[in-house]
Amino acid sequence: MCPACPQPLKNLPDNWKDVPNDKRWLYALFVAINANFCLKRHIISKDSTDSGLSCGWVYFVNKTAYKVFDTRVSHGLAATGVGTIDYAQHNMKLPNGVRDLYRNMDYLFFTTLHGRCVKTLNVSYDIACQWHKYLWFFMPKFHLPAHIFKCQTTYSFNFLKNIRQADGEAPECGWSNINPVASSTKKMGPVS
Repeated sequence: MCPACPQPLKNLPDNWKDVPNDKRWLYALFVAINANFCLKRHIISKDSTDSGLSCGWVYFVNKTAYKVFDTRVSHGLAATGVGTIDYAQHNMKLPNGVRDLYRNMDYLFFTTLHGRCVKTLNVSYDIACQWHKYLWFFMPKFHLPAHIFKCQTTYSFNFLKNIRQADGEAPECGWSNINPVASSTKKMGPVS
């Protein structure tokens, strides 16, 4: 867990829930969602013969529950990539915030936030324009130019009050370090 991000009973004042609306942004949780489709994994072995020692612990979502939720077919691939939910400002993973992708980020996102006590949630996601119908999202600054003008203005960090100076690109920083090993991990088993 990020020691600098708002965590009730750890680093917030006792009256943090009672602050006026114009000060609520001080205690907002700011997360960034992203997926890396370079980190694909082929079907090499089965979970029953190559099982993990810590399924669902710390940063990784419980694989069994996740696979039940996502029933889509991924032709010859055990994973179509890796998804992550990060603390947007400090580039740290949230608990249960990392999972192989089977083309689904919804489960990962909501599992990560399950049980969290927050009044304000800010979310950075490069496809915010598709998810905005249900929650308030921002688009990471690097991804803005790839979208139409309406998306650039509606989901920009730059035009909204009470948003800290951030770029929302925390997951991308991690991907830049891991992508060089993608070709090596493609043929590994489920717990490699």
